Amino acid sequence: MAIPCLSLSSPFRRPGRNRPGAALVDVLLALVLLAVSGTALISLLGQTTHSLQHTQTTEHLLHAASSELAALSLLSHDELTTHAGRTSRHGWTIHITPRGTSLFDIDIATSDSTTALIHTTLYRPDTTRER
Repeated sequence: MAIPCLSLSSPFRRPGRNRPGAALVDVLLALVLLAVSGTALISLLGQTTHSLQHTQTTEHLLHAASSELAALSLLSHDELTTHAGRTSRHGWTIHITPRGTSLFDIDIATSDSTTALIHTTLYRPDTTRER
């Protein structure tokens, strides 16, 4: 079976379908689509870079706050009782709240006005009390 040829001189070509400049319109449309998708891709890459930088900054802060919490976890019952309340230590805002006789809530934040990066509860029995 022969495949019909649709060249300009082909007898199978429909009359009245002569569109001069159609190829130019197709090329311009392709360029517009390429520009729009390229702009979207560059915008997405910019957002991804910003998210990555924010994640790295937060990870660094959490690591530093974790180190501060490790130092606080070494304190005894009496030392935690002495430091109870909101204090500033090594650039961190630390809030120690006694919960009963043996539990202490600890919040570590970057400042007084921010939410806590790390929150934990420590168990420190009072060894000075007689049973």
